Amino acid sequence: MSRRGPLIAVAIGLGLVVLMVAALILPKASQVRSRQKQVLQAKQDEQTLRVQLQELKADAKQAGAEHKALAKLNREVPPTADLPGIIRLVNMVADQSNVDFMVIAPGQPAAASGSQASVIPTQITLIGHYFAIDQFLFRLEGLARASKVVSLQIGPGPQATTDPGQIQVLLSAQFYTTDMNAGPGSIPGSTQGATGSGSAGATPIPSASPSPTGSNP
Repeated sequence: MSRRGPLIAVAIGLGLVVLMVAALILPKASQVRSRQKQVLQAKQDEQTLRVQLQELKADAKQAGAEHKALAKLNREVPPTADLPGIIRLVNMVADQSNVDFMVIAPGQPAAASGSQASVIPTQITLIGHYFAIDQFLFRLEGLARASKVVSLQIGPGPQATTDPGQIQVLLSAQFYTTDMNAGPGSIPGSTQGATGSGSAGATPIPSASPSPTGSNP
């Protein structure tokens, strides 16, 4: 019996240790493992968010570039025909080029075949000297509004007998608008509310705008 006493005490002590481990240490170890998993998941989520943030920054940068490109396109091919605006632009070019005389006659806008745009045929008559005409054509090409020279006829100017350097140019050009409803009596923009030819709110189309700019020095 005397030998069993210490053995029993040792067994009881070991049992208590096991109980302490089970009651205190194991739950803590489980919490630590759970925390480790949470930390690992948080790191993965952080990496995913970083990638998404980079993608959003790239999209924002691309959106800014596309917005600028769209604004440039709207200037080059505006949503309305704005024929008075065309006349002002061409008159400005004539003044800057110092041509002797200029007449512009925008035609009726017409839908372009196979395109989501309307074409505005425009006839331009120029009288001046070679370098002035050359400057006019150069500046016309650089207008904020897109234009295309379709044909060009060159002949002597009305005063060529007294001024041999004077020439006259008959220029056929095209301007553009994204307004597919542009035309005689149409309402620029949406077709909603349009009542046909001669409806209220229709934009009048000027037929010509003479622009004497003075003689070259």
